[in-house]
Amino acid sequence: MAKSETCTLYDLLKNPSLELSTENMSEQELRRVEVTDSKVQVVGLSIAGFVAHLYHHRVQLFGKSEMDYLETLSEEKRLEMSEIFLREKPVAVIFTAPRRPPEYFRKIADKYSVPLLSTKMISSVFLDYVREILEAMLAPKISLHAQLIDLLGVGMLIMGESGVGKSEISLDLVMRGHKLIADDYVEVKRVYPNRLIGRCNEIGQSLVEIRGIGLVNLQQMFGVTSVGVEKEIDCIVRLVSWEESHNFDYERVGDKINYYEILGVMKAYYVIPIRNGSNLSSLVEAIARDYLLKKMGIFAAKEMEERLDKKLKELGGI
Repeated sequence: MAKSETCTLYDLLKNPSLELSTENMSEQELRRVEVTDSKVQVVGLSIAGFVAHLYHHRVQLFGKSEMDYLETLSEEKRLEMSEIFLREKPVAVIFTAPRRPPEYFRKIADKYSVPLLSTKMISSVFLDYVREILEAMLAPKISLHAQLIDLLGVGMLIMGESGVGKSEISLDLVMRGHKLIADDYVEVKRVYPNRLIGRCNEIGQSLVEIRGIGLVNLQQMFGVTSVGVEKEIDCIVRLVSWEESHNFDYERVGDKINYYEILGVMKAYYVIPIRNGSNLSSLVEAIARDYLLKKMGIFAAKEMEERLDKKLKELGGI
């Protein structure tokens, strides 16, 4: 089940990449302020009194331009514009270098309980960092019972019932030079606009459970290049037993791409019926190559259709 993620201003404050300091609230108070929107809004015209398009739930970025504008005003007008802006109660206002909130601005912010922070970075640089960090923190997430393999550069999510052989496939593929990202449980998050990023949880990283052996550490066995931390998911493979294959719609010709939805994102989908003795590692390698070819617009089924049409035309001309 997908989870709606949140983070707090304290989480942002403690992220070393953002170089943030709190200006008017304690760290304990910042722990109670949740951020729910990954978009960041530049204050812009809001500080001039036009607050119709101010999104209260977005972090507001207060830069040199906004501060320079306030300094052109009389003291009375400066206080008035600051009051109009802050009484809208945005979730937080972050001042970027080289500016910091003046004392009168702090007092008005305290009046409306608006958190103020400042960063050592200039607006253009900070904006890129904070957007990326908020998108990662607030991305919708889901945990799936599956394997995630980096196979020829293709992020392949392998699904199937317990006992179908997913872990054994992972081991075999690593021995063939491919890379395991996650075994058994994959944490998947959606990153704007339509990317799915899969990763292993910290506890299970590098570990695979093989029936009859138990847990094995692939990194210790095969080296650091045999495992990875995360990978974008490109396609999904579902392994089904031959006896159950009649319950699934699997491809026989391959003239189209089927899709499977995770967190609202559609990804190429392959259903593979398997029998005892099937060479599953070769099958999934073939899937990765087929995916790459189809991504380039090369379909074997269409090639066969063109050959057939050509042959029929030749026979018709006899």
